[in-house]
Amino acid sequence: MTPYPRQQGVALITVLLVTAVATVIASEVVSRLHFHIQRNQAQQAQAQAYQYALGGEALVRQLLHQDYQENEFDQRTDRWAKLKPVYKFDQGQLTIQVVDLNSRLNINNLLSQDGQINDTSHEQFKRLFATLNIDQQRLDALLDWLDRDSLPKGLGSEDDEYLALDKPYRTANQALSHLSELTLLKGWDNQLLRLLAPHITVLPTTSDININTASAEVLTTLAKELDLQKAEALVTSRESNGFDSMDSFISHGELTGIKINSQLASVSSNYFLAYVESRFADSRIRLQSILYREPSTGELSLVSRDRNSRFLWPRPTDNPASGK
Repeated sequence: MTPYPRQQGVALITVLLVTAVATVIASEVVSRLHFHIQRNQAQQAQAQAYQYALGGEALVRQLLHQDYQENEFDQRTDRWAKLKPVYKFDQGQLTIQVVDLNSRLNINNLLSQDGQINDTSHEQFKRLFATLNIDQQRLDALLDWLDRDSLPKGLGSEDDEYLALDKPYRTANQALSHLSELTLLKGWDNQLLRLLAPHITVLPTTSDININTASAEVLTTLAKELDLQKAEALVTSRESNGFDSMDSFISHGELTGIKINSQLASVSSNYFLAYVESRFADSRIRLQSILYREPSTGELSLVSRDRNSRFLWPRPTDNPASGK
């Protein structure tokens, strides 16, 4: 008869229990280790994708500087405007699009240095809204959002209406810093912004319109008598070589008898928007970088870089180089 049978059974159970606990602990350690490895790989891929995106932005900078050295005016046939849209590399690709922001009306042109509305720019926006069949009440709301006074313009809205909302806030009473601010305005929604987006921008300084890259709708803002049909004819006629000077633009047959304010337009550009999408492994980074090109030297500087926002990211049918 085997001595201490009960003690041997307890010992066996203890060994099995210890083995089970050790197995669970080992499984948890392996699981956590696997999780941390995956997380680190994802972080590395994300960081790599961001560096590739910065590389795309750097490429745009280089092309814009080269363009400055080669050309005295900017048009849709320039190298930056015909940039190869997709660059493929091992485990990923870069998608790059460049927008000439001088092809659009700058909302901050509406605000003069004394905080009041600039009448000339106001007339331009009125013509743009009329061309796009947008209710002028929406423009009144924008003017009240920008100006420093508390008196509603037309059918606009001042602090009293915004403070009455469920989540109240005040009008900005200053220049815009980003197009997304427009979603705060009374009567403005994403549908309206989608309609306006190809024709407007927000820049830190006043800017003029590049007649070689502006849409026909934006060109109509240069003169009251310049309708959409004539503007479209101007866009067609500039396709091959563009206008090398304001004089060549003003003397165009479509502008006979039409007085153009040459101070509102030019044939060169200073502000550009680079859309860069980088895909590496399973990571994706989107950058929207506004670049300023110094007109006297051609040097490029970064105005802003938006990494997270997808606000008004171009659709596949958009043609950013032409401002459309």
